[in-house]
Amino acid sequence: MESRKLKNREVTFFIFYLLPFMLLFAGCEESAKKSKLQTSKESEPVLSESMLGRENAALKAENEELKRQLETLMGIEKSVRIEAVSRVLSIELTERCGIYDKDSDGKKETLIVYLRTIDDMGDCIKAAGAVKIELWDLDAKPQDALLKSWQIEPAELKKSWSGSLLTSYYKLKLDAGAIADDKRGLTIRAEFTDYLTGKVLKAQQVIKP
Repeated sequence: MESRKLKNREVTFFIFYLLPFMLLFAGCEESAKKSKLQTSKESEPVLSESMLGRENAALKAENEELKRQLETLMGIEKSVRIEAVSRVLSIELTERCGIYDKDSDGKKETLIVYLRTIDDMGDCIKAAGAVKIELWDLDAKPQDALLKSWQIEPAELKKSWSGSLLTSYYKLKLDAGAIADDKRGLTIRAEFTDYLTGKVLKAQQVIKP
């Protein structure tokens, strides 16, 4: 009998005290979730009709410009376009190439190469490509003849474009190290790989002591 009373009290306590608290807690949690969802939706950017209109107008203008460019190219014969492009036919190393003392310490350690890229009209032009430079001692034994080599990639090569009032050229400053201290009558060999045609053009120049 006493145990039944205890159970009835527990049930009554659960119904009147714990159950309302649990329902209230669940309701608060659901409300918080809805609030977060609403805030998330409100924070999403919404493009106005005027912004969409401006974007569409910009895209339309860009498409029209590309269309005009395409029509212009189609109106020019392919052979004419190719002939209009200047192409490198040869390269030349000038007599100014040599090994110099650039830091005034009494030692010649910097190889300076003046490379000219010449087109079909005989003019020196700036062209996209890569350059390989080799320094040779042709009086040495075959296995010791090549003293040093350098590879200059297009991104670096275009930064070395220079010139004077009379001509233009690529001026390459290369670290020759200790090679220059005891060598005379060396030979520079250059290879230019033209990125437009794929041709490899060569030239060489003897450095005067």
